[in-house]
Amino acid sequence: MNLTTRNRITYALSLGVLALSGSAQAQIPSLFATFAQSFQIPDFKFDSSNSGASLGLASPLAVNFQFQTANGFGSSVGQGIPALMTMSAVSSGFAFTSTSFLVQPLKNIEMRFTSLGAPADSGDLLRVFLTTGNLLAQPGGQTANVSGTQSTTGTSIVNFDSDYLDFSQPLTSKTFSVSFTSVEPRISQDGSGYLADFNATGTGNFSSAPAPPPRNRIPEPGTLVLAVLGGLALVHRRKRTSA
Repeated sequence: MNLTTRNRITYALSLGVLALSGSAQAQIPSLFATFAQSFQIPDFKFDSSNSGASLGLASPLAVNFQFQTANGFGSSVGQGIPALMTMSAVSSGFAFTSTSFLVQPLKNIEMRFTSLGAPADSGDLLRVFLTTGNLLAQPGGQTANVSGTQSTTGTSIVNFDSDYLDFSQPLTSKTFSVSFTSVEPRISQDGSGYLADFNATGTGNFSSAPAPPPRNRIPEPGTLVLAVLGGLALVHRRKRTSA
């Protein structure tokens, strides 16, 4: 199974959960972006100590980012965009057991995806912030998941932003899921009360209701200057012709 297929299966499952938990009139979230690692190296790292735990990347990670909706970047739906990803999160409490899962509470979950290619190699494809969330995994397993959903009570807040998608309109639903695989060592809880250290590979998807429309990126200052100078030259030429 390739990573894109896995993303879509994870997304379909999450939609099923949301549909069961929501009202009959609730608007189903639309998938607007996905990512997969460019190289299958376990660069995502969970670290724990007696004073706390963290989840993230030690350095920017090369990923294949895809818009799954019309966008201001100019890429077609599903077209891969070479990008760099950063991620960070910290623990908000000790891990605990819920049914057959180990749950590690997290807070201040941040992700950023920055384009590496034309037309704007410094453009932010997507920025994500979640106030509180959970890392879920089965003891002894090699998979885990971090998901975030905007709560109706405001206890969990998801913020999306992008240079190429417009999130200024009101959204009835905001959610994301990052799935970790090839977890090593296998999932366990250590003596500190947090999950034990592990490394993993990851993929993810992001959705909202309604889907965000494209945002036309503001031209770079140099481009604006050239446009103004070109307009002035045209006006000057017309004045000379009319004279």
